[in-house]
Amino acid sequence: MSDVRPDESPASRPDKHSSRADGPGAADVERIDIAADDGVRLALHRTGPRNGTPVVLIPGTFSNHTFWLGTRGTGFARDLAQHGYEAWVLDPRGHGLSERPGRSDVWRFDDWARRDAPAAIAAALASRAGFVIGHSAGGAAALVAISTRPDLRERMRGLAALGTPFPWLQPFSRIGAHTLRTISKVLGRFPARALRLGPEDELAGVMIQWMDWNLARHWRGDDGTDYSRAIAALEVPLLVMAAAADRWAPPPACRALLDSVASTDRTWQLLARQTGFSRDFGHVDMLVGRAARAEVWPLIRKWLDARR
Repeated sequence: MSDVRPDESPASRPDKHSSRADGPGAADVERIDIAADDGVRLALHRTGPRNGTPVVLIPGTFSNHTFWLGTRGTGFARDLAQHGYEAWVLDPRGHGLSERPGRSDVWRFDDWARRDAPAAIAAALASRAGFVIGHSAGGAAALVAISTRPDLRERMRGLAALGTPFPWLQPFSRIGAHTLRTISKVLGRFPARALRLGPEDELAGVMIQWMDWNLARHWRGDDGTDYSRAIAALEVPLLVMAAAADRWAPPPACRALLDSVASTDRTWQLLARQTGFSRDFGHVDMLVGRAARAEVWPLIRKWLDARR
């Protein structure tokens, strides 16, 4: 795929007044603020050579940029930078260093997938074609963004959805999905930090919409767009990884996602002892920790290298 022309949309153009990211090992990471098309400020964290193939990394729910950059100077985004890629890590709205909601703001998963992810992809892949990698719900946001925006598909060398399930194939009973939905609505957020699920409480609207899909057993946007159909028609190289011990995104739910996509370049990888790995990986340690660094990161890089 050849290079493409820069996007001239003010919403996706990087703010010239950028700053350094905070935290250990942050000297090599540049924070760049961009705006989604509704004006919400989004933080991108860039690291790696400026002439490297760009890779956009999107975290899942309950998370932020530290999932990819690490909190102690070690993370998959930094590993990509060390191997010649230009890594761009997104903080979706309401997370990390991006804008937080005001009292009147009702932000839903659609905002992540139809506003935040497209703005990040357009900014990072403005002058060169590249890749998008999403973990968990971040993979779902990437799939929706690419499947509903033909202009973004033209910039894609490939997409990796890691630990990303069909929502309705997650191991929630209908009672469980209703309970999570109700908790989010009553509290105005999902209390992920108190439950030790991650560093960020989740936006109520994100959880409610995800649970609505779980209950409806179909992916449909607030504007009526059929995401299930749009994703099924995707013709971009696709890598789907699942972890054998993942309770949030069990392998059958991830495999069903892969099997639904029309792309002729599809790669499946199960991270399990039975497939030669040292452990049955889980939802987080499939990408975080020493075992992931030794066994999983090289596989993802190999997939990228073959398509860069």
